Amino acid sequence: MKERLSLTETASLLGVSKETLRNWDRAGKLKSIRHPVNNYRTYDREKVMKVREELTAIYHVGTSAESFVTVTRPATQESGLSEDQFKRQLARLHKCLRDTDGDSSLVARFDELTKLFFIKVLSESSPEGGELFNQFLESDQVFAKRIRKFYDDACKEHEHVIPQRFRKLNPSDHALVEVGKILSAFSLSGSVADFKGVAYEEVVRNTFDKGDNQQFFTPREIASFLVSLLKPKIKGVVGDPASGTGGFLVEMLKQGVHPSHMIALEIDDRLAWVTGVNLFLNNAHSFESVCLGNSGSLGHKAQPYFKRFNAIITNPPFGSDFSESAALQAFELGKGFTSRRRGILFIERCLDMLKEGGYLGMIIDEGVLSLPSTADVRQLIGKRAELLAVISLPETAFMPYASVNTSIIILRKTSKPSQSCTTFYAKSERVGRKPNGEPDTTYDSHGNPVPNSDLPQILEAWETFQKTGKLSDETETAFLANPFAEVGATENLRLDFRYHHPARLHSASALKRCKFRTVTLGEICSERNEVFVPSQDFGDQFILHTGLAQMESRNGIARQVSVPAQSLKSTVKKFYKHDILFARMRPNLRKCHYVEFQQPGYTSSECVVLTIREGADGKPFDPFVLSVLLRSDFVFGQIMHHVAGIGRPRLAAHDLKQIKIPVPPPEVQAALRDTFLKTQATYNGLREQAEQLLKQAASLEGQAVENVAKGLCGV
Repeated sequence: MKERLSLTETASLLGVSKETLRNWDRAGKLKSIRHPVNNYRTYDREKVMKVREELTAIYHVGTSAESFVTVTRPATQESGLSEDQFKRQLARLHKCLRDTDGDSSLVARFDELTKLFFIKVLSESSPEGGELFNQFLESDQVFAKRIRKFYDDACKEHEHVIPQRFRKLNPSDHALVEVGKILSAFSLSGSVADFKGVAYEEVVRNTFDKGDNQQFFTPREIASFLVSLLKPKIKGVVGDPASGTGGFLVEMLKQGVHPSHMIALEIDDRLAWVTGVNLFLNNAHSFESVCLGNSGSLGHKAQPYFKRFNAIITNPPFGSDFSESAALQAFELGKGFTSRRRGILFIERCLDMLKEGGYLGMIIDEGVLSLPSTADVRQLIGKRAELLAVISLPETAFMPYASVNTSIIILRKTSKPSQSCTTFYAKSERVGRKPNGEPDTTYDSHGNPVPNSDLPQILEAWETFQKTGKLSDETETAFLANPFAEVGATENLRLDFRYHHPARLHSASALKRCKFRTVTLGEICSERNEVFVPSQDFGDQFILHTGLAQMESRNGIARQVSVPAQSLKSTVKKFYKHDILFARMRPNLRKCHYVEFQQPGYTSSECVVLTIREGADGKPFDPFVLSVLLRSDFVFGQIMHHVAGIGRPRLAAHDLKQIKIPVPPPEVQAALRDTFLKTQATYNGLREQAEQLLKQAASLEGQAVENVAKGLCGV
């Protein structure tokens, strides 16, 4: 009877992993024989020895006795890596290249990692190639030569993907041996589409961040969301005229969308190369990745792509100016300017590139939708397209690489835009990504981890709107509006989420229906501006301070605290009894307080201190009633579209003073005050009852536990 070897014995004898033997079994290179009792793989010893001789002969050719070595191989090859595990492997590879080729730059290591992942994925497409990074019984020199030959052959076979200047594998022989040990320990098979995206994001993120052309790369959470929004429209020829590493196009493939042709345009030849590799390895059926150079998609080389695309999804570089005179004058939005923001010009260029009826999904600087300086951009959108959606993203969406207020816009190019086109508006507060770039995770009712994101709810609302033309429920964060129908394409046109929010429209409607005389807040109040620098003006004294932290949201409650003047580094404003403190920073929190403290105090410079003027009839507006009104939706609807700033959004004092205030007779104000105070007493009483019930519930809970303990002890 022929001698049989176990799977472990065979792997040890041949110096390969068990996973490799399984691959060889499936491919017929070395067939196993199943044990009749336990069905384990076994191998004919003679056949195993024959394969060993073949391997020895292959790797001994051209080597001297001194260079013929035995290398320890990893016992098994990891498969099914999680994203975090893969990131750790990627970090090991990067460190390995850095330590073994110490004179290499960050960008050079990025290039070599791209090449290595390219051949890693290619090699795993066949059982023989799957052993590419396994160093058998061969010297470092022979191993490295074999890796280089594989890359050379791959470049020749796929020359349309690899530009000439990236066709050489540059790491030293020693570096290739070391990275080979890491690459041989895990497989990308079966998970290629997922892991390459991680690899490119991690390497690019740590290599480029933001370059000369203001590239910063779209987080995968947002790329996935934007592709999902336009998924039914992604047909025919689709592209990205500012492709970066091809994230949007790859995301389409990951979501199972295979348009007839994909075109990636880039200003940077390295990123154009990476995009091509990424699309190739993600099995794009038909694609081209083109480096336009010079002015990129904003230059004359983009003209052959005019009216070519059925859909475009892009996140162009909008943080820098474009000032190439000849190219600039070719734009309707560039004529007469010496420079213009790239993001502005990309809107026009994308519309140039779309066919009639084509769709554009684009991330833009939110200021494009609202600032007076970009009114011409909004007019151009109104003339050349229908605005289908505006989705405001949180200011942390691109952190830690950029802090910017952005929105997604979806346009449909048409030569006859309808002024009554309904636009879907939404605002996202969470995208499943923390400000430091790490995943933001929460847990569902079953305890399963899920992204802490409201993007799925926004997508669901958008899909409902696409199917029915309406929303199942308009909310504070998702609603419909007709922005062009309201004012027409004039210089006052605004398209942003805050301007078209229902709260503003409700306030405007309420003002029209108001039966009382209305005046501006500035006519009722003057601003008290007694400004001090505590550390300089008060020395070692303690002062009574009411900062933003001492003011509660919505309910008008505030506290005075005694603090050392030296602890307050910024300026403060003095206030007196019967003044009103209005927090102009983050006014959505509705921090507004009517001062009833007996002693004057000091508040943050982020507050406006208002004092009531005497009315035309000699009677002042009731300051308490006014402080309540300033916390209302009626007031917030008037100011929300004036709030500006990233991270610490503020309302200018000038804009606050322009809000409209109804002025009812004093007896009406007195009645409103009494009604409010009675209601306040009721809800305060209910709150106290609720607190008492909670205390009772907690006490009963503790007693129940202790009763069980006493019962078990027989007490």
